Amino acid sequence: MKKEKILAITVIVLTLSFLVGTGFCKRTDVALFDYSVSEDGAKLTFNAHVMSSMGYIRGFKDKGGGAKPHYLTFYSAFGGLNSSFGAKSEFELELSENDTEIYFNRAGGGYELVLQKNEETGEWVKP
Repeated sequence: MKKEKILAITVIVLTLSFLVGTGFCKRTDVALFDYSVSEDGAKLTFNAHVMSSMGYIRGFKDKGGGAKPHYLTFYSAFGGLNSSFGAKSEFELELSENDTEIYFNRAGGGYELVLQKNEETGEWVKP
């Protein structure tokens, strides 16, 4: 009886660890679909989705901004490989007047330029 309890608890702990832990996995297959900038230029609202047939994104971490480019790293939704628990597709990014570029993380630790600010017009455009 004691071995069965230990085995059951172990299986439950491992399953929960997997379901929660997947939400901390980086997604390197995220694509920008649409975006808009607030009238005052302080906020960028964008729609992003994974490019593969499996998985969802729940959020991102910005490793830049201010007087330098934004480097966005995206994270999987919680709950397993194809779970949509906590998934989002619309996100907001705070901008400053000195921001010039937005990059999305890619496999191998690199980043890809997805938006840049036109120096002449001040508008955000896809490269």
